[in-house]
Amino acid sequence: MNLKYVPTTCPYCGTGCSFFLVVRDDRIVGVAPKTRSPVNEGKLCPRGMAAWEFVASPERLTQPLIRKNGELVPATWSEAITLIAEKFRQYQPSECCVLSSPRTSNEDNYVMMKFARGVLKTNHIDHCERLCHASIVDPLADSFGYPAMTGSIPDLAKAKCIFVIGSNAFAQHPLVGRKIIEAQRSGATYICADPRKTFTGSQADLHLQFHAGTDIMLLNGIMHEILIQKRENTEFIAARTKGFDEFREKILQPEYSANTVAEATGVSAEDIRTAAELMAAPGCSIIYSSGITKQGSSAENIHSLANLQLLTGNIGRPGTGVHPLRGQNNIQGACDMGAQPFYFTGYQRVDDAAVHKKFETAWNFSDGIAPAKIGYEITEMMESLISGEGELKAMYIMGENPVLSDLDINHAKAALEQLEFLVVQDIFLNETAGFADVVLPAVCFAERDGTQTNTERRVQRWHKACEPPGEAKADWEIIASIASAIGYQNQFAWKSYAEIFDEIASLTPSYAGISYDRLASPDGVQWPCPSMNHPGTPTLYTENFATDDGLAVFLPAERQTENEKTDQEYPFLFTTGRCIFHWDTGSMTRKSSANTGNWLEINAADAKRLEIVTGDAVRLITRDAEISATARITEEILPGTLFMPSHYVEFTTKELVQNTMPGTGCGGRSAKIEKII
Repeated sequence: MNLKYVPTTCPYCGTGCSFFLVVRDDRIVGVAPKTRSPVNEGKLCPRGMAAWEFVASPERLTQPLIRKNGELVPATWSEAITLIAEKFRQYQPSECCVLSSPRTSNEDNYVMMKFARGVLKTNHIDHCERLCHASIVDPLADSFGYPAMTGSIPDLAKAKCIFVIGSNAFAQHPLVGRKIIEAQRSGATYICADPRKTFTGSQADLHLQFHAGTDIMLLNGIMHEILIQKRENTEFIAARTKGFDEFREKILQPEYSANTVAEATGVSAEDIRTAAELMAAPGCSIIYSSGITKQGSSAENIHSLANLQLLTGNIGRPGTGVHPLRGQNNIQGACDMGAQPFYFTGYQRVDDAAVHKKFETAWNFSDGIAPAKIGYEITEMMESLISGEGELKAMYIMGENPVLSDLDINHAKAALEQLEFLVVQDIFLNETAGFADVVLPAVCFAERDGTQTNTERRVQRWHKACEPPGEAKADWEIIASIASAIGYQNQFAWKSYAEIFDEIASLTPSYAGISYDRLASPDGVQWPCPSMNHPGTPTLYTENFATDDGLAVFLPAERQTENEKTDQEYPFLFTTGRCIFHWDTGSMTRKSSANTGNWLEINAADAKRLEIVTGDAVRLITRDAEISATARITEEILPGTLFMPSHYVEFTTKELVQNTMPGTGCGGRSAKIEKII
């Protein structure tokens, strides 16, 4: 028996937990703990424990498919590559767009970005961050300079106070939740703000259960009280920030007084004052996730969190800072690699003439690259296709499933139907592939080398543990083959992931000091790492912010618009989010033993009035659609609200919320429920 342990990192959330894939006779049979990981120290959540199970699924794609006479039929790689190359040659740059993927490696995302800008000559490239985490980090760049977590996961255990909002961390990112408990056991105060009293909230020393959609009111109320109590860090504000006077004037408006905010949010004035006192003290860390970003005022919510830390000076030291928890395993890396319409790698602007020249020279495309102007975001791609006002005709999707991940599923379907040519590259024949003209089989995390960058900017290695099924190939190799067939062989002539990473490091200042040799360490390396003798940067902004003048910016956020109003016909407020057993669209977790059925959470008082008990079949109805689910009676949510996980294709929960898709802890749609007899 040939048994080996191959180190890798988890393919699910952005925590970046490490483990060993256990391989017996070239087949993965399980996982084993990797105790030297600074992120998870050998521990895993249920998703991680079952992360190997989908690898050998019989549903994996094993050969290219081409649509003929309305049906997808098997084809050779030569046929598929030739067809794609011929089709893309027919379109103008403005007619092409690309979706990259946070489920793939940094190298794959970089190659796709280079393909879009160098081969297709378009800046119309994006990925699902715009959908599932629309602005979870971008507003941090407005305030601090980098669109990224300011600290490290291990350092959360050093905090004196931890404030969690918009994140059911113990279910979404359980190993981050473990650090919260470590800090709490060391004497830290733990505050959780969430409309649901989940297990995450039940562990808190102070739970602020606010009405869904009143996030900014609550945050501004806490900052109002900090100013009233004169607990702001005046020395830090004067030395390291700007815009404070305008911010102070707006936050001190009467509408943000503790009593007024209490009435609007449902949180008592006493608890607001207590939270202000605790969060103003040195050593406070803020944790948030998509619960405060999947709504119309997402950017303002993040600005409010940044303002809180600037007001109290709780940034730039271990145990402080603002910590966004990213959804997909490599969503930070996909952003870092420039798989966005605004940036090349390392957040170098595509519309900066000097940056544009730098990449044009380095890549050496004889006919140039995409012009120095911003392309379409994914939402703009879809809207352009629907409206018919744009020029888009062809799309290349790698590792994305917008038919399920788009906030408005029907909108995504209608958009894809308008395409003349669609290529889908994935590991399963997903819902989006149903619209494709060509489907290409790719490898999964266990079948590739490469790197990924977790939510705390830690670059870590993947290692190939087994061979892919059938004829599946690495994403970058597929892209390089298409580029070569179009006539750009020299620009894509790498032989390995390591060679691609070397090119990334040569063009990306924040990655310049990272190499595959350095990534042999179980610690990985946290960017920015500007040189080979630099240790990496666990904590950002210890001395200066990454802005032009080194100062952080106060950006006052006003009270957001209300949720859709409930009424007599639709008396409930419906929200969705994640659960511990599944991730995102469920294409991988639903192939594992952790799979569970869908449910609808109903407050116990509401359930009693409607004569519903746990296990009953119920019908949930919004003004857009209706679905059936199993009732789960709970005290976790406030009366008048409903909650359902969003991972299930059979239940298409996103059709119920359409354009106002909330995440855990934020507002949603008015709804009603009926018991199915």
